[in-house]
Formats: sequence, C-alpha cells, structure tokens
Amino acid sequence: MWMSPLALAEGRAGEIVSNKSTEAGGGRDVQTPEAGHKVGGDAHARLGPSCHSKGDLAMEALLEGIKNQGHGGGFLTSCEAELQELMKQIDIMVAHKKSEWEGQTHALETCLDIRDQELKTLRSQLDMKHKEVGMLHQQIEEHEKVKQEMAMEYKQELKKLQEELGRLKRSYEKLQKKQIREFRGSTKNHKEDQSEIERLNGKVEEFRQKSLDWEKQRLIYQQQVSSLEAQRKALAEQSEIIQAQLTNRKQKLDSVELSSQSEIQHLSSKLERAKDTICANELEIERLNMRVNDLIGTNMTILHEQRQKEEKLRESEKLLETLQEEKRELKANLQYHENFMHEEKKMQKKLQAKGNNTQHLVDSIRPLEDSQAERRITFQGQGDLGSVLSQLDFTHTSEELLQAEVTRLEGSLESVSATCKQLSQELMEKYEELKKMEGHNNEYRAEIKTLKEQILQAEQTYSSALEGMKMEISHLTRELHQRDSTIASAKCSSSDMEKQLKAEMQKAEEKAVEHKEILNQLESLKLENHRLSEMVMKLEFGLHKAKEISLADLQENYIETLNKLVSENQQLQKDVMHTKSQLEIATQMCKQKDNVFKLTLSRTTQFKNTEFKPTHGQHRHDGIKTEHCKTGLHSPRGQAPDSTGPVSRACSPLSPHLSSCSSTISLPSYFLGQTHSLPSLLDTNDANFSDTMSDGTNDQEEFISLVWKLSDFSSLLVLFLLLVHVVTMSAFIMETWSMRITQLTPFYFPFPSTPSLLPPVLDPHSISKRPASLIL
Repeated sequence: MWMSPLALAEGRAGEIVSNKSTEAGGGRDVQTPEAGHKVGGDAHARLGPSCHSKGDLAMEALLEGIKNQGHGGGFLTSCEAELQELMKQIDIMVAHKKSEWEGQTHALETCLDIRDQELKTLRSQLDMKHKEVGMLHQQIEEHEKVKQEMAMEYKQELKKLQEELGRLKRSYEKLQKKQIREFRGSTKNHKEDQSEIERLNGKVEEFRQKSLDWEKQRLIYQQQVSSLEAQRKALAEQSEIIQAQLTNRKQKLDSVELSSQSEIQHLSSKLERAKDTICANELEIERLNMRVNDLIGTNMTILHEQRQKEEKLRESEKLLETLQEEKRELKANLQYHENFMHEEKKMQKKLQAKGNNTQHLVDSIRPLEDSQAERRITFQGQGDLGSVLSQLDFTHTSEELLQAEVTRLEGSLESVSATCKQLSQELMEKYEELKKMEGHNNEYRAEIKTLKEQILQAEQTYSSALEGMKMEISHLTRELHQRDSTIASAKCSSSDMEKQLKAEMQKAEEKAVEHKEILNQLESLKLENHRLSEMVMKLEFGLHKAKEISLADLQENYIETLNKLVSENQQLQKDVMHTKSQLEIATQMCKQKDNVFKLTLSRTTQFKNTEFKPTHGQHRHDGIKTEHCKTGLHSPRGQAPDSTGPVSRACSPLSPHLSSCSSTISLPSYFLGQTHSLPSLLDTNDANFSDTMSDGTNDQEEFISLVWKLSDFSSLLVLFLLLVHVVTMSAFIMETWSMRITQLTPFYFPFPSTPSLLPPVLDPHSISKRPASLIL
C-alpha cells in the first residue's frame, strides 16, 4: 500500500511525542516538559490567528519551535560548560589547599617530632649529667671520709706524741736533777775547762748575733704574713660576696626554671589549641568536600540529563530534517497535484468546449444526414463520435481519479492538521517546562553563587587561620632557636665547668699524693723522734762514761755537727724560698679563682638577659651542682672545708692547759719542750740566753700561728709548714745536744759568770704561755 511522506512524518512525530511524554510521566526530571512548554509557547506565539491554514503554517511553527528548543539547549550547554569549569576550578582549589594543608601539617608534625627527639636527647644528656654529678658527690664524700679517717689517725698519732713527750719530760726532769747533783760534786775540774768555756761563750755570742739576724728575717716574714692575712681577709670577703651572688644566682635560676616550665606549659597549650584548630579546619574541609561532592553529584545528574536532552534534541533535529525533507516532498507533490488539477480543469473545460462543439456538430449533423449522402457522412460521424466518446470516457475516469486523490489529500491534510495541533499543544507544554527549567537554573545559579561565597569565606578564614598558624609556628621556631642557643651556651658553660671540675679533681689528686708524701715524711720524723728519744735515753746512761771522753774528740764532733747544722740551715733557707714560691703560686691560684668567679657572675648576667626556655633549667641545675662541687672541693677562705678542719681539730686536744689561740700549735710547743728537756750543764742562775731564746721562740710561734690561721689556702701548705717546723726543731735539738756534748768534761765546775744554754724546767703553764717557734 502506498504511504505518503507526510503520513510517515506524522507517525515518527507521534512516536517521539509519546516517548517524551512517557519519560516525563516516569518522573525522570522536569526539564523536558519545560523545554516543551518553551517550544510550544514560541510556536503558539508564532502561529497566532493564522492557524487556519492547515499545512504549511503548522510545519513552519513546528520548525521554529524546534529551532527555539535548539537555542534553549545551547543555553543549557553554555551553563553546563560554566558549571563544569567552576567545578574544575573548585576541585583544583580544594586539592591545592588540601595539599598545602597536608604539607603544612606534615611539616609541623615533623618539626614537633624533631623537637621531641631533641628534648629526649637533652633529657638523656641531663640525666647523664645528673649521674655524673652524683658520682662526683660520691667521690667528694669518699674524699671527705678519707680525710676524716686521716684526721682521726692524726689525732691518735698526736696522742702518742703527747705520751712520748710526757715521758721525755719526766726523763728530762730526772736528768736535770742528776746534772744538778753532778754539778755540785764536779767543781774540781772547772778551772781546766774555763778557757774552753770562754771560747764556747764567744761562739754563743756569734750565735746570738745570728739570732738577731734571724729576728730581722722573722720581722720581715711577719710583715709578709700580715700582708698575707690582709689578702686572706679580702679573699674571704670576696668569697662571701661570691657565695651571696651564687645564692642569688641559684634563686634567679630557680625562678627562671619556673618561668621556663610555665612557658613550656603555655607553648604546649598553644600547640594543643593549634591542633584543635587544625582538626576543626580538617572537619570544615571534610564538610566542604562533602558539600562539593554533593554538588558534583547533582551537577553530574544535571549533566547526564542535559546529555540525554541533547541526544533527544539531536534526534528531534534529525526528525525535523526528515520532516522538512518530507515537507519539501509534500510541497512538491502538492504543487504537482495542483498543477495536475489545473491541467485537469483545463482539460475538462476543453472537453466541455469540445462536447459543446460536438453537440453543436451533432445538432448540425442530424439535419444534414437526411439531406446529403447518408453513408459517407454517417461513417465519418461515427468515427468522430467514437473518438469523442473515448475521449469523454477517459476524461470521466481521470476526473474520478483526481476526485479520489483530492479526497485522500484532504483527509491527509486533516490528519496532518490534527497532528500539528497536538504538536503545538506539546510544544506549549514543553515551553512551560522550559520556563520551569529556567527558574530551577536560576535557583541553581543562586545556590552556586552562595556556595562560591561560602567557599571564599572558608578560604579567607582558612587563610587567616593559616597566617595565624604560620605566625605561631614562626614564634615557636624563634623560641626554639633561642632555646637551642641557650642550651648551646649552657652546654659550653657546663663543658667549662666540667673542665674546671676535672682540673680541680686532678689538683685534689695531686694534693692527695702530696698529702701522702707528707704523711710519709711525718712517719720518718716520728722515727727520727723515736731515735732522738733513744739517744736521750742512751745519753742518760752515757753521762757517767762521758768523763772518759777526751776534749779533742768532743771538739771534732762539735765541728762536724756544726757543719751539719750550717748545711741544714742552708737547706732550710732553700725550703723557705720554696714555701714562698708556693705561697705566690697559691695567691695566683686565688686570683685565677677570682677570675673564674667573675666569669660565672658575667654568665649569670647573661642568663638573666637571655630568656631561658624548656629543658634549660636542668642544665643550670647541673651547673649549680658542678659549682657546688667546686666550692665543696676548693671552698674560698673563711669556710675551710674538712680538709684543714681535721688538722686543727687534731692539734687542739694536746694539752688541757693550752688556750684556744694556741691550740693549733701545741705540737710544736711540745717539740720545743722536748728541745728544752736536754740535760743542762750550766748554772741555772744565768737566764739571759734563755730569755732571748724564749722571745725568739715567741715571735716564731706567732709566725706559725699566723701560718696556721692561713689554712684556707690549702691544708697541704699547713702540713708543709708543720714539716718544716719539725725539721727545724730536730735541727735545734741537734744543735743544743752538740753544744751540751762539747761542754761535757771529766770534771764539772759550775761558774756563775757563764750563762746557761738551757732553760729551766718547763711546766705546762710556761708551755701554754710560750708558743712554739720556727728556727730558720
């Protein structure tokens, strides 16, 4: 069956409209009805009152509505492109910001980890320093215990020496009584020994002159000792000032430590706040990301629907093209049919004119049939009539065909007009749907604008928060750099303190070694004292045998002992020069200590100026502990740690009759007692030499007392002076014994004119009144 192109176009349009109506009714979205309303509105506006023309105007309205729908689709595509660009920009910005935030948070976490590791290392170092300080304290306590034990040993040895001196004193009294009895019984041989005694008196005068020289030297030494005492007092005052400064420094360091702890707490609270803000920012970012993801989902749905609409528009465009082609074909057919109808009308008019002519001919032929030749005319008329009748039959059949075609075309036009009306209604509905879509699009644009504003506000807040975080991080980094610098300075100071401690420990070890050497010398002196006591005991028994000794042998022995004493005197002068050099070294050490204390004071001022940060208070505590150790090992004058105290305590309980000022030198006084406990061969009435000797010993005892008061320089110096004193006492004992031995003769004659070389019997009261002396 033949179908016209117009009917095919109507069928396709109906299918498209039915498909679109089913999609709109299925609840896909409201965009296609709006487009249909828009197109329908435009078509209705363009149709207007000229809708009575059924064919051409309906097709033109449909084409214009589809074009308008195409323009609306272009607008939607432009909005879609803008939305895509905005979403891409938003994604790029969010990704960039997220990467920046992640990098910053990662950098902050790494910085915090590094700082935590540094704090852990510093704490471990501080623990090591505390352990080292504890070890040093233990070593100091052990040294103090050793010193106390040594002091107890000294006390025991001094008690033994006191007992020995008591025994020597008792033996001395016995010998003096024996000598007095022997002097009374030995007046016969005194004339022979008078010349020798005069010679010895001359030598005694020489010794007196030497003693005057020694007195001058004593005065010089006393002046030096007074200057040293003044220096000691000044150093003691400086030490007190330095101790006060150290206490102030300790208080300030404690306050700085408290402030640093508060600062650390403040910084930790700041870090927690920063972490909270970071968490809040992350939550905000996640919320914005969720919102953006929702928007992206809605945009994707919109894009999907727009793509579907574009596909539908493409299909409608294709349909429009096919409809236009069919319209063109229909127009061509219509024109052909109209031309054919005009031709048929012309042919009918011609046929009617011919029929009229033929009727006229027939009317004219009928009367002629009777008058002229019937056969020939009849034959011709029949042929013409047959041709005319055939032509008339053909025209009737063509008219019937044309009328049937016209009726069919009219029916098709009526159906096309109905379809055009339906399409116009659908186009009106789509136009309304397009208006709704435009409203929704405006709403979406408003929402996009609000979202953009919110994103901008969020970016501004985040940028302000980032700036604040950057400022806080920069402040924290500055504080950490300051803390690192203070820690480095504290490390330098602690290293200096450690070096000083090591040097002081080395000095203490050297002094301990010297102390041991002095102990060994003391033991040797004890042995020498024991030997001298044995010599005294032997002399007690050898006095009776001394009468048989010749005078020449005694003179030779005297000369030998005198030479020995001269050499010992020179050696003692050398020792005194050595002690002077040691005193100068001690003063230089004191000056160096003063410089060290000045440096510590300058460092305390530096610590005041620089703000201390976390973990630096522990270094300061170590510094204080190390300085404590130093002051404990080498305390300044006025405190005199237990290194010198035991010596002074050990020297104090020698005699209950001694005063407090002479308690530190009771041992030398007993040694003097031992020197005066020798047997006297001269008259007891002559006491001039003994008075001069006692004056010299008093001055020398004052010198020793001053030296003992200067015990703050070092305990070793005191022990050295004690050793020198013991050596000089032994020399004096040897000298007196040699002088007494030279005076021994077979017969003893007391002369009242000769001065006695020995003092009378000493009692404890005279010993306490007369302190010990140092004979140089």
